[in-house]
Amino acid sequence: MPISKWRMRAAPIIARVLEETRGRSEAEIRRALLDAFPWGERKCHPYLMWRKEIRHQRGLLNKPAIPPTGPSLFDLEDIHA
Repeated sequence: MPISKWRMRAAPIIARVLEETRGRSEAEIRRALLDAFPWGERKCHPYLMWRKEIRHQRGLLNKPAIPPTGPSLFDLEDIHA
């Protein structure tokens, strides 16, 4: 799947902000990223792609937002064995 044009536009801006805020607190980094959003109101597809690119550049894209709880599928297989 091709990368969204909004993500391509967001990538250099986010990279710059992350470089400028290196070593700062998480709150400062998040505030700087929020303030750097260049396309007006923070909603709809452009903002979703902005957030996705932030997760990508911060290495969080493929990690679950909420840690799984309860038994895993492997644990369930052991129950029925």
